[in-house]
Amino acid sequence: MRSTASRKKNKKNFNKGRKGVKKKVGDRFSKKEWWKIKSPGMFKQRLFTYSPVNMTVGKKLSTDSMKGRVFEANVGDLNPGYQANTKVKLIVEKAEAGEDEKIAYTNFYGLECTRDYLCSLIRKWHTLIDVFVDCKTSDGFLMRFFIVAFTASQEKQKKGSSFAQRRQVKAIRSIITNIMTKTCKKSTLKELVGKVLGDELIQQMEEKCKNIYPLENLTIRKVKSIKRPKIDFNQLNSIQTESEIAGRKIEKNQEEEVK
Repeated sequence: MRSTASRKKNKKNFNKGRKGVKKKVGDRFSKKEWWKIKSPGMFKQRLFTYSPVNMTVGKKLSTDSMKGRVFEANVGDLNPGYQANTKVKLIVEKAEAGEDEKIAYTNFYGLECTRDYLCSLIRKWHTLIDVFVDCKTSDGFLMRFFIVAFTASQEKQKKGSSFAQRRQVKAIRSIITNIMTKTCKKSTLKELVGKVLGDELIQQMEEKCKNIYPLENLTIRKVKSIKRPKIDFNQLNSIQTESEIAGRKIEKNQEEEVK
């Protein structure tokens, strides 16, 4: 323990804090510029958000710091009037800084279903079948798909449970994997996004698996981008051109329930 005499000799007053030059606190956003983020052509809402970026200083360009950023948006916000149970990830691959406006062009990076939607699908006394597939598109994008399906109760069924046997689950997984790989090989990334967000691919899987065991609530719950080729501006321009709106429209009955 220190004596009272040693405390008196110490001239520094530690209670008031150390002496030094205080940092100047300024407005951080004064050195930033705002960029418009543009979504691909299969969405209605093209300019869907803004993002702040540090201004160009020396060799550090604002366009370089903008490239590679990933934005997440709901399909219902990008396409008003469509189902909002899916979140889409978009990556910036091209940034143009003009005098009037600064626009960043995005490409598809992945998607994921919302947690509350996935939780609403789970049922007791039914078999949950989970599948993941790695496949490459015709323009060189390696994607990983996570698909979930549930067994449905059959017609004139007396028992309460609807459990599938192990061999049936194995056969259903192989059918889903084959359909997914075939559609991937034939499609570009732009065409694949439209098929994944639509109903055609899911209906095709349900129709093929019906002979083994009837399924319900078959959903592509997640898509990840594993490997991407070098930036091809022809591919980026094609995905930016306006096309058919991707997604599932909300029916009138569903709109009334939401209201």
